[in-house]
Amino acid sequence: MAYDTIKLRSPALNSQLIQRIESQCFFRSGLEMATGEIRYEIFTGELLGSWDARISVVPKDEEYQINSAGHPVLQRCEPYILVEASVHKVFNGHNVYGGPTDFQKVCSDFVVLLEELLEIELPPANLWTVHRVDVALVYRLSKEACKEFFAGMQLINFPRRKKGAAKYDMAVYFAGKTTTVKFYHKGSEFAVHERSRLKQFFSSLFAHIYGKGDIQNSSRVKRKIEALQRLADNRLRGEVEIHSDKFQYDFGKNPLVSEVTDAYLQGVYDKEVEKLLREGKQGMDKVRTTRAVRQRLRMMYGDLNGDRLHGFWATLATEGDEYTRNLYPKASFYRHRKHLEEAGVCWRGTDLVIVANDSALPFDFAPIRSDKRLCYRPARNREEYNVSREQMRIAA
Repeated sequence: MAYDTIKLRSPALNSQLIQRIESQCFFRSGLEMATGEIRYEIFTGELLGSWDARISVVPKDEEYQINSAGHPVLQRCEPYILVEASVHKVFNGHNVYGGPTDFQKVCSDFVVLLEELLEIELPPANLWTVHRVDVALVYRLSKEACKEFFAGMQLINFPRRKKGAAKYDMAVYFAGKTTTVKFYHKGSEFAVHERSRLKQFFSSLFAHIYGKGDIQNSSRVKRKIEALQRLADNRLRGEVEIHSDKFQYDFGKNPLVSEVTDAYLQGVYDKEVEKLLREGKQGMDKVRTTRAVRQRLRMMYGDLNGDRLHGFWATLATEGDEYTRNLYPKASFYRHRKHLEEAGVCWRGTDLVIVANDSALPFDFAPIRSDKRLCYRPARNREEYNVSREQMRIAA
């Protein structure tokens, strides 16, 4: 598990400090003249998306408060700043692999970095409040397997959520008020949003390391970018974007950084993905072939009820949620589906699908933390590229 975009609110700051921040942050970028490398960009405004590699710093002196009628109204308050960035990209330069896994530590590192970039002193991170966290898991799957995964997603219905799609193939998201669940093929996203930015970065980096006149720099850049692209092409990425409303619901307020634990964030990811995929609880071996499903259902519910549930499962696997819901009475549909979940029975990627017998998608894959294809170790880099990771630590 890794953290990507994080949004924090500072404690109240004095007006002189706010003015100093405002004088720097309407748009500020750091350019190294020797190499032409843009080392960071800080601006005032909202980020364009999770792929945005900039740091947003927004000074504010107003907030929503509940009035006597119970309605939120915008009122003046002590000045503060909202900061937002992909901490994965801030400290790694990209989010193809690796990524911070300790929430409180990466928040502390992020605040320290802002102090260095803005040349100011800020309150420690444990006094800031949390307003958004993107929790991401990455799975090792071939590009063909990813295609089949997204084909299977077309049969899934998320109650009370509308399915959306990105600008590239093999991406889907389900937006909600408290969370947004996203799955996408990392290779497609990398090709659209990352290649050109990283190409410019590595061009400047290798010119700095080997000299601008080295004729091998172009091939070095190409090899590095292609290596990242090949790695990304075999990665499925799942993200749960936890909104401010979710934190307020669970904590009664926007919690301090010191109050948000890794276990809590992992739990939110698990719950939201399980709710989406309806694939039961982690820890139970999941079954999805027709014989294994029949055996599991008979073992848990008896022969008669097991066979009845097996027929329900077959319809669900071949026709999808929406058709099956219209076919069965509402109470029966939800009762039967709950029994399947409790038995650890899956209806995605089953051997009832025509292409499943020669499917590239592993029959037992599920995008949860217990899946054996979960990537949890950083990929190896060649020794000569270690300097690039160090310089990326302040690139955004």
